[in-house]
Amino acid sequence: MAESMLRAQGEQKSVPLVVDLDGTLIHSDLLWEAILIFIKIRFLQLWRLPFWLFSGKAGFKEKMADMVEIDPQALPYDQILLADLARQRSEGRQIVLATGSQRRFADAIAVHLGLFDRVLATEDGINLTSHNKAHQLSELFGAKGFDYIGNASVDVAVWNASNAAFSVTRTPFRLAGGGATQAAGTPRAGWGAPLLKAMRPRQWLKNLLVFVPMLAGHAINLPTFLQALVAFVAFSLCASSAYLLNDALDAPDDRRHPSKCRRPIAAGSLPLPVALLASPLLAILALAICALFDPLLLLAVAIYFASTLAYSIYLKRLLMVDIVTLAILYTLRILGGSAATHIEPSFWLLAFSFFIFLSLALLKRYSELFNLERQGKEKTRGRSYTTADKAPIGIMGVNSGFISLLVFMLYFNSQNILVLYARPYLLLGIVPLLVFWLGRLWTLTFRGEVNEDPVLYVSKDPVSLVVIAACMALAVGASL
Repeated sequence: MAESMLRAQGEQKSVPLVVDLDGTLIHSDLLWEAILIFIKIRFLQLWRLPFWLFSGKAGFKEKMADMVEIDPQALPYDQILLADLARQRSEGRQIVLATGSQRRFADAIAVHLGLFDRVLATEDGINLTSHNKAHQLSELFGAKGFDYIGNASVDVAVWNASNAAFSVTRTPFRLAGGGATQAAGTPRAGWGAPLLKAMRPRQWLKNLLVFVPMLAGHAINLPTFLQALVAFVAFSLCASSAYLLNDALDAPDDRRHPSKCRRPIAAGSLPLPVALLASPLLAILALAICALFDPLLLLAVAIYFASTLAYSIYLKRLLMVDIVTLAILYTLRILGGSAATHIEPSFWLLAFSFFIFLSLALLKRYSELFNLERQGKEKTRGRSYTTADKAPIGIMGVNSGFISLLVFMLYFNSQNILVLYARPYLLLGIVPLLVFWLGRLWTLTFRGEVNEDPVLYVSKDPVSLVVIAACMALAVGASL
């Protein structure tokens, strides 16, 4: 439908077709893309951004363009619109890019795409949006001398000055004289569903670890459960906050990944401003819940949030530091459950959890490197690993897993066993089950059959679920 309308207008070869960039040609906004790159590479200079605003929006864009580089290949283009522009240009129509983005960024994109006969952009202190854009286009092509494709209310002035008005939105814009925009490109949907997806509710499974102190301490009652539930909610909100920030910072790298490119922020279905607003709001809500509930839980969640923030901005780029941080983040969930329920975790529980989750974190990195090697690439983007690191990562991962089993077996010599379990010998049955489970999981990983998130893989793997259920049954039997 949209293509046929553009085709009909395209018969007028003498009328240039002018295309907006931000939110139209790409499913994103270059200013926000530049801000995120600035945060990623110059985090300690964030204090400078508010002062740059005093130079006006055009001046702010110029400052950002001077500080960062945008990779035109790592942008979420509207492929349907690109194909139609290429067709019309091949038929002899003049195609013009007119954008409020800074000139250097616009020229780089134009060179990369090779579609545009002319580029108009923000420069010389003039922010090329709305009336400024309408005035410049009318001066160049005459009143009603161009067709225009845009995406937002700021484009209404340009549409009113154009010969034919197109938008990439599902709902048309009403224009002067009773007209309305016609559909073009890929219709933009709402951001509610993409926001929920980007929050990764499936990953909240990891936060079930807050219930471990309650179960390990045999304090299974409603008040304790409700305390742990508060911790679960707080950690889930905090984790979603971190996922939004992490995905926003990683968007350029994720767009080159075969599966991560479909994440809402990388794909452009979730606007960057929405993600960057939702991220701190979720964190503030999590911390507020903790503050109302228990100061000790507030401390645990605050440490967890600070750690995830450090991981997203910097630590994930450091060799081995990222893996150790991931293992610590898992253990912090258990400590959060202890803080909420006031059940002191044993040394054995913390040692076991650290090594078992260190093994899973290494497994995740091994899977990433395995897939990278299968794609014929050598180095991960945004990480410090190469495919040559695959062997030591695998060795450390297997060793960490079996160290956790050693810790579990040493647990039998602790006094906790006699206090908490009537039949502690039944716990010995867990050892061969865990040996089987870890051995199988790593063997499948070496074959490349485990995806990059082992926790989600385990949650869907029938064999793993049976092993977990058997271990729980043995633990229950030992306590009766």
